[in-house]
Amino acid sequence: MTFNNVYIVQHLNALRLVLPTFLRKPKMIAYLGGLIKPSVTNYEKFIVDKDDAIYRVSHNGSVTRLQKVLNDKFDNAQRRIYILNVQRRDAVRLYNENAEKEVGLYTPAKNALRSSFNTADGADFTVHIPIEFQNPNNLLLNKFLIQLRAQIDYYKLFAKQYRIEWIE
Repeated sequence: MTFNNVYIVQHLNALRLVLPTFLRKPKMIAYLGGLIKPSVTNYEKFIVDKDDAIYRVSHNGSVTRLQKVLNDKFDNAQRRIYILNVQRRDAVRLYNENAEKEVGLYTPAKNALRSSFNTADGADFTVHIPIEFQNPNNLLLNKFLIQLRAQIDYYKLFAKQYRIEWIE
């Protein structure tokens, strides 16, 4: 059950209803409307922030939702941004001839918290962005990449790593 109508307030109508009938003159209503203008402005900001919060809560870090959020933000018309999982490579394995049990290869140079030799470049997924978004101006390109990374980092899972690739 949703309560979308709970937050709908018509300030001028409420103001007219509160006033006694002998004070309901156009000048008085305009004067009091000017007095409640800061409250109306805060109400409008609240509604925008409420809608933004509902949008953020309704989307999570799954690939389809993240892809939808990126397309909504950056490529709403053509929706060409897509996300693919990285192709996993087989881990290097050593076999003991006598016991015939599989033993994983340990290399101390690799990160102890995350075994990244099983993925390509340590990334879990790749975000493919059309080449049209690659602006020749470095400042605009950096601005776009910062906004893109901020959106991805907000929605992705903490332990996931990603790569951004430009596509034709």
